[in-house]
Parts: sequence; structure tokens; C-alpha cells
Amino acid sequence: MKIKMRDRAKDKYFNKDEAVLLSDKKKRGTNFDFILPAAVFLLSGFGLLIIYSATKFSMPNNVTDPAFYLKKQGFWLIGAVVVFILMQFMNYRVLSRFWWVFLIVVVAMLAAVLLFGYVVNGSKSWLNLGISSIQPSEFAKILMVVVTSALLSKWPREKVNTVGFKKVSLSLLAALIIIALVLLQPDYGTAFIFFIAYMGILFISGANFLYFFVILSAAVGGFFAAIKTGIIKQYQLDRILVFMKPDIQQQSIGYNLFQSKLAIGSGGFWGKGLFLGKQTNLSYVPEHHTDFIFSVIGEEMGFLGAIVVIIVFALIIWRCFYIAANAKNSFGTLIASGIGFIILSQAVINIGMTIGIMPVVGIPLPFLSYGGSNLLAIFIGIAIVENVHLKRELRPQHELAYKDFD
Repeated sequence: MKIKMRDRAKDKYFNKDEAVLLSDKKKRGTNFDFILPAAVFLLSGFGLLIIYSATKFSMPNNVTDPAFYLKKQGFWLIGAVVVFILMQFMNYRVLSRFWWVFLIVVVAMLAAVLLFGYVVNGSKSWLNLGISSIQPSEFAKILMVVVTSALLSKWPREKVNTVGFKKVSLSLLAALIIIALVLLQPDYGTAFIFFIAYMGILFISGANFLYFFVILSAAVGGFFAAIKTGIIKQYQLDRILVFMKPDIQQQSIGYNLFQSKLAIGSGGFWGKGLFLGKQTNLSYVPEHHTDFIFSVIGEEMGFLGAIVVIIVFALIIWRCFYIAANAKNSFGTLIASGIGFIILSQAVINIGMTIGIMPVVGIPLPFLSYGGSNLLAIFIGIAIVENVHLKRELRPQHELAYKDFD
């Protein structure tokens, strides 16, 4: 029996919504943003090289293998890339439905740290899993962005996204619970990153300025109350003192900053060359493979290398906010913006503290500092941002209207 094929373009049953759906299917293969992952992979690969240069001769923590830190960070990077690829097969919109699950997970992780974790550099921030140790607060950053973005974005029954008292209250409560658990470790630097990310998401959501004023006033008041009651310890106040008085004694509380600035300044314009940084190879700069990794870049790669790194960071941050601006729903906009604020704040604070324009706090430099938890967590964040871009042309099923065929 011969079957006559119908011309779909002239078919009375063929509607505009179906045309959009077919058009979307054709676009799926071209939606991947190559600029963001290319910049991220480039910076992460450079990070391996700098970590190797920083630890080959100094070998922190009495390790015996010159390539120990290079190998370990390399394994984490491979795992992070695999996670990034796998996450592109999901649809980020699903995350908004399970925000309460992520809130439970992040609270459980941070509570487990307080109960079973161990102390590093004055903060009880690490969990020993046997095979490796992790820092749950790094993953909590990404989860908090997901939770607060879901609470501040458009709800199913809303025609337009209205950020009123209910949304702000719920999102603020979730953020405060997470931040409080981080403060109990205590890890004030990381808690500050949480606060910046939340305020950034709140701003992008379009919330009334009054909410910002109230929250900022409460935060400033809480900070001074913590100083008055002794919750903030003297060594933490000393870091602020060094920032306010950079001429403080170089052999006392200002030692870290003095050595960092000396290393960066000695690099000049072109730098001393890889593996040739005396300040870092001789361990004059403390934590030079983690929090002070930018000091290694400044000394060995010079002003030129430091500027290139900053430019790549600017490119990554710009892509995050560009993708946020072009997302097709409020959740995508908020979650991509939140990741952008995390990278922006960490980069500015970390680089700023190494050159003396920010207080010295324990904040790693994304993609470059040694540390598997930070690397994997930030790759998860970048994977979500990429997914927002990849799925931007695909609308949720309930937004597509179909006419019944006769």
C-alpha cells in the first residue's frame, strides 16, 4: 500500500510551538560554549606547572617525591574534567526541584566536619576519608548557590519572578545556616565568600535595596559584636592590622605579607623563570603552593605572567556573567551569576592579599592553588554554568503548548 507523505509546512496541524521544538533540536549541537572551558582548562593546566615549580625543590610537609604535589593535583584535575563532561548530559533545571535535598546534604557535611573533622591552620575544616581528605566547605559554596538561586528564582505558580519578603527570608535563612556552620569551624575567610556570593545572587534577583541595607547592617553589627565578645581571636585581628599598617614589623605578624611582596617584586617584568624563584624554592614564602601561589607566579613569571593570569580570570568571570545574562530563566541567571561571584571574590581576595591590598585570609586561588576539594568544587560550578548555556534553547515541557490532533 502506497503511503502519501504530508507536507508538514502546509499541514494545518503543524503549529508554531512544534516548529520551535524542531528548531531547538537543530540548535542543540551548536550551543556548547567553548570559550569558558578552554579558559578554565588553560588556567588549570598552568596551575599544575606552577604547583610543580613551587614544590619541586621545597617539598612542603617533608614529602620525598619532588613530583608528589604535581601527581596528586593532576589526579584531581582528571577527575574534575570527567565530572565536568558527565554533567553536560544533565539539565541544570532539575537542580531547582531538589534544593531542599542539597540543603540537607550541605548541613550534614558541615556538621560532620564539626564532629569528626581535624584542624588545619587553626580551622576544623577537613574530613579524612581514608583515601584522601576533603574540605566540605568548598563543595558547600556551590550547593549554597544552588539552594539560594532556587529559592530566589521564579516559582512554578508565578507568571513573573517576584522577589518579596518570603523569598528573601527563606533564602537568607538557608544561607545563614550554612554560613554559621562555617563560622563555627572557624573559617572566616570562607564564610566571607559565602556572604559575597549570597549578596550577589540577591542583587541579581532584583530584590529591593532595603533588604541589602538591613542584611549589610546586621553583618557589620555582627562583626563588631564578635570582636567585642572575643569570638574573633587575636591572630585574626592581627591579619586586619597588617592590612591597615603594612609597615608593621616584617619578622612578626607581617612576615607572610612581607615575603610575598618581596617575591612578587623581585620577579620584575619578565620574571626569574620557572623553577628559579629563590623566595619560593627556599620556602621564605609560607603556603606558597596553596594560598600564596600567586607569589610564585609573580616571582617566576613576572609582571607579564601575572597580568596574563588576571586576564584569563577576567575572561572566565565575564563568560559566567555573559551566560547568566543570556539564560532563558531566572534560575539559570542566578546560579551562573552565583558561580561568577564566587570566582570573582576568591580571585580578588587571594591576589589582593599577596600584594597587600587585602587582609591575609585562607582563601585559595581558583584553578591554580593546590587542593583537590577546591579544584573539584569549582569545576562542578563551571560545569553548571556551561550547562546553563548548553540548555538555554531548551524550554521546560510545561512551557510548550500542543494542540490535539484530530
